[in-house]
Amino acid sequence: MMEAPHPQASPDSLEKERLFQCSTCKRSFTRVDHLTRHVRSHTKHKPCICPVCSKGFARIDLLKRHTANHSSDHAKARTRKATIRQSRVVQACESCAQNHLRCEDDKPCTRCRKKGIICRVPASGESECDTMDAAHDLFALSNESEHPPQTTTLPETTYLHTPPSLIAHEGTPFPPEPPSADESVDTQRQPEMPGESDLHASYMGDSAISFSDESPVDSHVPEYIRHMPPLESCFSGYATPHRNMDFDFNWGIDLSGLDFGFLDQHTAPEVFPEDFLSTDTQNTEQQSCFDAPQDEVTIRAEAFKRSVWRYMPPRDTNPGIAEEPNLALPDEEKDGQTQSHMVSRRATKDRLSYVARDKLLALVLSTSSPANAKQISAGFPSLQLLDCLIQIFLTAPSIDAASWLHIPTYSSSVLKPELLANIVAAGASCTSDKSLQKLGFALQEASRVGIGRAFDQDNSAIRDIQYLQIQLLQVETGMWSGISRKMEIAESFLQPPVTMLRRGGRFRHSIWKEIVPTPDDSGSALQGKWKEWVHQESWLRLVYRYFEFDRQSSMALLKPPLISYSEMQLPLPHPDSLWYANSAEAWRSAYFSSAVPMAKRPSPSDCLLDLKWLTYNNTANLVYLYMVWGMIWEYRQMATLMARLESDHGLILSSRYQEISKYFDDFRVNNSSSNIDLEIILQVMLMHLNAPLDDMQTFAGIAGPEEARHTYPTFRDWVKTPSARQALWHAGRILKLAQGLPMGTLRNFHAMAVYHAGLILWGYGLLDRSSTTNPPNHDLPCVALNGEESLDVRRFIKLNHGQPVLQSWDPQHPPVLIHTASQVIDFARHLLLRNHDATDGSYPPLVDSLVQLMDGLRSATK
Repeated sequence: MMEAPHPQASPDSLEKERLFQCSTCKRSFTRVDHLTRHVRSHTKHKPCICPVCSKGFARIDLLKRHTANHSSDHAKARTRKATIRQSRVVQACESCAQNHLRCEDDKPCTRCRKKGIICRVPASGESECDTMDAAHDLFALSNESEHPPQTTTLPETTYLHTPPSLIAHEGTPFPPEPPSADESVDTQRQPEMPGESDLHASYMGDSAISFSDESPVDSHVPEYIRHMPPLESCFSGYATPHRNMDFDFNWGIDLSGLDFGFLDQHTAPEVFPEDFLSTDTQNTEQQSCFDAPQDEVTIRAEAFKRSVWRYMPPRDTNPGIAEEPNLALPDEEKDGQTQSHMVSRRATKDRLSYVARDKLLALVLSTSSPANAKQISAGFPSLQLLDCLIQIFLTAPSIDAASWLHIPTYSSSVLKPELLANIVAAGASCTSDKSLQKLGFALQEASRVGIGRAFDQDNSAIRDIQYLQIQLLQVETGMWSGISRKMEIAESFLQPPVTMLRRGGRFRHSIWKEIVPTPDDSGSALQGKWKEWVHQESWLRLVYRYFEFDRQSSMALLKPPLISYSEMQLPLPHPDSLWYANSAEAWRSAYFSSAVPMAKRPSPSDCLLDLKWLTYNNTANLVYLYMVWGMIWEYRQMATLMARLESDHGLILSSRYQEISKYFDDFRVNNSSSNIDLEIILQVMLMHLNAPLDDMQTFAGIAGPEEARHTYPTFRDWVKTPSARQALWHAGRILKLAQGLPMGTLRNFHAMAVYHAGLILWGYGLLDRSSTTNPPNHDLPCVALNGEESLDVRRFIKLNHGQPVLQSWDPQHPPVLIHTASQVIDFARHLLLRNHDATDGSYPPLVDSLVQLMDGLRSATK
């Protein structure tokens, strides 16, 4: 204990005399012997040993008092009591020993039965502190103790059931529970760890009991620890604290002094073969599975197993590490020599700076394996190549970045490295160069790891527009990558940003305010309004981009849409003339010269209820169709469910079908646009309305041979209905429209639309051929499904009169009969390949994957 100050000593002189400070708790002393005695309370060093019982003491006066008791009349009784106590401590259960409490000879003991915990007697040689060493070390570090941690090997113990109060996060045991009122504390303790008394005192508050013989608990324990409730009562789902608690966990834990070398054997980088995981479409050459005699259904199921629809994660592998070598380009690629093969196009005057490239490289290295760091640094793309890929991203029609990323104010210097990585990745995936495609997918993988870390470091990032843009590019690049693993991850990761938008109120109308210029605005006032308008409009267009991607991915993957059409209450974006204005003055001029009223912008719901709003801008027509898709999905689910019921619900389905059909009829009357993308989406939705495409894939073999055979009787009857012939007509229209797309643009959603159309035509031809015993009547007039609508087309749909065919794009070739299913699927396959002038076979990965799948279906069709 510290001596009391001299009465005549002033406070200032007293402070000067406290020259000896403890390095652990920072307490000061006037004499060095006092400091030495205090340090022993931390180290638990007891140099004073009793010659009778060998008990240790930190102070000589305590030893003298103890030895005097040996010569008293009660020495013999005390020795016998100590011997009994020592023997009982050895036989104490693990829980009582850890808490230094008395135990009973009968097991399980009363305390363990009351608390419902395992009553386990430690084996010979085990220390009572073994299971608590890890918690003690961490808690001592959190209090900035400077004594070295003790390394203790935990005993190998198998617990059949461990109570929640004894299990901590990441497998670290909790500190021991404070003793109850009816439990007595055993004064004969096992050797303590440094700082163990402080640990118990901290968790026991004002009722702490001193376990040492020489000093009580230090009085400098922080107040919030003194009144802290038991630790297990603060965890969610266990019990509600009686007062407000705020654990920020900013303990400043420094683990640099701990040895984690034993983890090396679990974290060592694995060496993968070169062909383990490639960002090519299917990694390895397609294997032939048609050598053994198999039926058609089994062969089709095998084709789907190798397609993008089935991803089987390999065990004990890390695909992300396998992609890291793709971040290092060959010398000819890194030096930018391949730029001569790219179309020179520049959307902005902004050029990538060396600082931005260095930040991008730092992001990649921080998410990569140290074993690949040297290779990545040496082969990372040059500044010129990265800038070229950014310009490809800004101008690629399949990405359409200008519709939601404001090009006039774009600057790479203000972008976060994760967003810049995704921009480069999206641009690289649009090229026809395999090395650049692999680079893009590797950058996308590195950014995916970095974005999770960014959210952990700053929770406010969920309301930052750049982080929402990052996640949009993440899911778009992954969804249309043609790699099954990335497609599954993209589908899974679409839900978080949608939830962030919903929780941020972005789907409601009230959060958006009208920002309008006035004729008198000029200078900084006009500039401020324009920047504020650009920021809000960027948010608005980002929400609609998510809505569009949600609908397209729902149609492509046949999955439920995540955004309900009823919650889309936000206003429509402003006309493109305002969005593409490159200055504040141009923005003001476009606003006053616009003929469209700006006072009240309609919402998607308004467009659905009043068709006059379809003329507001081009976005209104797309939004109208995407709103109807939610109804089509509900109709298809209802039809699938009611088909399994015995009662007749035909009237309900018929009325719903007519209601949705009326939406499309009204849309056609009010829409005068000749946008080919809009027409493809319309035909895809009409095809889904009339055909159970999900069940069609099951019949094709996506769920295995048994499910395919089980679905066959249903589809055999379906091909005889007018609804099937209506779906056939819309599938032919999709192929017709796809032929008119510019070269290189038949990818992503459009490629999936061609695949679905080919699947409907193939399934109809296969089922119609097997459902009739008569050969096709070639005397009937041919009905070109990919031609113009005519009276013969309507007769075929309503009366099944005519021979459905597909007209070839080459007038010299004869039309393809729908009954020849193998030729029909080959027609769709060649359509995908013709749109991409890839002399070296470098097709978009998704197109390559779909072509291989259709090859399998064609080979399985006799």
